[in-house]
Amino acid sequence: MSCRTARSSSRIASCPANLRATRGASRPYGAPLPSVTTNYSHHGVGIVSARCRAKLGAARRQMAVRPGKDNCTAWEMASRQMKLREVLELPSLAGTCVVAGAPGLERDIRGIHAIDIPDPSLYVTAGQVLLTTGYAWPREAEQQERQLELLAGRGLIGLGLAVPHFFDRFPDQTRAIADGLGLTLLEIPWEVPFAEIVEDVHRSILAEQYRVIERSERIHRELTSAASEGATLAELARTVGQLINRSVEFEDAEGRTIASSRSVQSGNDAKAQGSGFSSPIRIGGRVVGAVRIVDVEAPLSDLEHRAAEHAALVAALKIAHQRELSVLEARLGNAFVAALLEGTFDPTPQALERARLIGFEPEGVYAVSLFVLEESLPINRDAFLRRERLVQQLRQRMEELHLSPLISVAHNQVAVVVPEGRVEDVQRRQKHADLAVIVGRAHQGLAGIVESYREAQQLLPYRQRGEVRHFDDMVFPRVILGDEEARRLFLHRLFAPIVADKHGELLRETLLSYVRCGFQIRETAQRLVVHANTVRYRLDRASQLMEKSFDDPEMRFRLQFAVHLLDAATNRTDTIL
Repeated sequence: MSCRTARSSSRIASCPANLRATRGASRPYGAPLPSVTTNYSHHGVGIVSARCRAKLGAARRQMAVRPGKDNCTAWEMASRQMKLREVLELPSLAGTCVVAGAPGLERDIRGIHAIDIPDPSLYVTAGQVLLTTGYAWPREAEQQERQLELLAGRGLIGLGLAVPHFFDRFPDQTRAIADGLGLTLLEIPWEVPFAEIVEDVHRSILAEQYRVIERSERIHRELTSAASEGATLAELARTVGQLINRSVEFEDAEGRTIASSRSVQSGNDAKAQGSGFSSPIRIGGRVVGAVRIVDVEAPLSDLEHRAAEHAALVAALKIAHQRELSVLEARLGNAFVAALLEGTFDPTPQALERARLIGFEPEGVYAVSLFVLEESLPINRDAFLRRERLVQQLRQRMEELHLSPLISVAHNQVAVVVPEGRVEDVQRRQKHADLAVIVGRAHQGLAGIVESYREAQQLLPYRQRGEVRHFDDMVFPRVILGDEEARRLFLHRLFAPIVADKHGELLRETLLSYVRCGFQIRETAQRLVVHANTVRYRLDRASQLMEKSFDDPEMRFRLQFAVHLLDAATNRTDTIL
């Protein structure tokens, strides 16, 4: 048995005059009993209801922290319905004892009613607490059991008995039956007027409902404002998280997190606390993502569910808008991909979010493939239709591979941004009989895409209809054809491994002399004025760094070609450009 003690020094006021007159000065619930029961059943409650309405304005101002052991905040109270446990913390119920059905204290309370008639079950509804003086309560154990079963069947959550008067306390058998039915039994001090209890409880319930309405309006207002101001999904997640004090994530259709906000309490490990509550984001009947509340150790309230659903609606509108923009960009030549290729993309938070929504990772590694139609410019109608068919085929192929179709069209060229390692997959089913394909190297980040596109553009003069040419494979042919940039790249890639060594200058000088001396070690040693074994050691070290054998004919040819390039460019200064 647990008793509720007073939480403050203030005590309830004396009984209202009209009720005190009916009870008698010496016995609050005294004769004439019929008048008392009539007042409790009708007039008393009616008077309380009127007073509740009159005091609702005052109740609305009482939204500070409710006194109690848990000391819950106003937001926590507003995000859920009142519990029977909280009702017992009201001043009018100080000293009330819970004698049975203690687990029922966590049930939601919808109202409280004072009735003293033989069969009160006809006048109660689910979620209510019934107050009785015990005047009309049955004395026989079997009748008490039947009465409790009827009340529990109607959804009653609590039964309060004024003691000691008609009953000193609830009988032990009644307590046992109530425990079995899950019905909470309360013993209330006789001197506490029911009118005060009913008024206090109803006022608190109304204030609680007002808090919920006010908080719901605030959530609606702030989420709508965030949507109208063009907030990103990250900002929207932060807004929802702050409103409900929970960790919130926005996920795409594959369950990948695209935006999140962590609550102060959950920290960074909220994901591990449970699967959470998920509200799907739907567009045209299709699920395109979800709003997930990830820290769910405490049960979610109806208001928090509604907040997640509202956020899902706002996110759906935003994603739908982004998709419309993407379609428009595709019709205009995919301005987004064009901006990536040309280096004019502005990486603002909004722009980066849009990029992720269409499947582009700003820090990813990508290569640019350039499909070139061998058509004169400006292209005619037939060429335009062939180009559109090519774009459609590429889109379909990339969707089959679950790749985002990052495609840009300009004149007779179709540029495709492909993740590293997937270039061959995209081209595998594509027939190249009437077009040339050029592929730049894979690079990381936004600047890397610009570089890969620039490399593909450099190969345009060397393209061949029906063939796929990669930048790495075309360096040497471009050098032979006199491409200055290719010459610098060829020399750099050839000698970079030994130049990076701490003895790089010495190794380079030895290797160049070795090539100029016709790959003869003795002549090289004489030219450098060192021992032949020293030359052998240096050449072995250079071979290890370059991971090439100097006996390989192809390697010897490239070294001789490099020496000729250096001699021609520097007038035999032996300096690598």
